[in-house]
Amino acid sequence: MLAGLDAAYEREVYLVVSATTKYKDLLEIADRYKEIADYKLIFTKLDETEAYGNIYNIKMYSGAPLSYMTNGQNVPDDIEEFNTQKIVKQLLGGR
Repeated sequence: MLAGLDAAYEREVYLVVSATTKYKDLLEIADRYKEIADYKLIFTKLDETEAYGNIYNIKMYSGAPLSYMTNGQNVPDDIEEFNTQKIVKQLLGGR
């Protein structure tokens, strides 16, 4: 059903998920998006977790690019383009 929408409209689709979501739940969510081609990931609530490995894991599982991240409650001020170096630094224990 969703696959038919791909051909009918030009659009950008973003899957917005919390960085605090359990990996098992992220897998289920990503599986539901498999019918949609070329979606991008936005991770929210990076300020509410110190575990960033699931971001990389779900990116590899889904193949979807990481586009934006949020770090705080002040939208749109706290939304920024995804910064791989920042996440790697946090993964390695830096803040």
